[in-house]
Amino acid sequence: MANKNLHKISEITKMEIFKNIFITYNSMSEVEESTALRLQTLSNLYGFSVSLPYRTKLTSTANNETKLRIRNAQFVLAFCLNRLTKTLKEELKYSKSINKPIIIIYDKKRGKRVKFGDNINVKEIFIDFHNTDKALHQIAEFLKNVSGRARTTESSLGVALIGIGLGLLALHVLSNNK
Repeated sequence: MANKNLHKISEITKMEIFKNIFITYNSMSEVEESTALRLQTLSNLYGFSVSLPYRTKLTSTANNETKLRIRNAQFVLAFCLNRLTKTLKEELKYSKSINKPIIIIYDKKRGKRVKFGDNINVKEIFIDFHNTDKALHQIAEFLKNVSGRARTTESSLGVALIGIGLGLLALHVLSNNK
């Protein structure tokens, strides 16, 4: 009986890790932060766990709590629509240092890059908010490749959640471009 319970706990833990996403953003960007918060709320409705950076007004560096959240995540999603803040750069560099898969969403017109070199665990997406389909397809392919298996229900849910985020960002960008 104990072995069966241990096996069940192991399976639950695998599911939680597989369905955990760390979403980060520029701390000075209200639209990036509100999109991350909305995705965190939506993820809870569908059995996902979205972790966000632990930031206070007194700190401008990636702290130990944020690093723990990054380590526990399946992958990192970063919104970088404008100039990258020091904190966001540190979070991304830490993610890379522990070989965490990273997806970075840049605005095709304004986004500034983090120089990672040639890294198969980093996917930079320069998004055209008039056509988000290409970006979503690139994200789905990247997640499939880093997981080393065909798309599963969990990775499909992750892609769907990111698609909602892209839609929210597109709504903001397009409504401000009138």
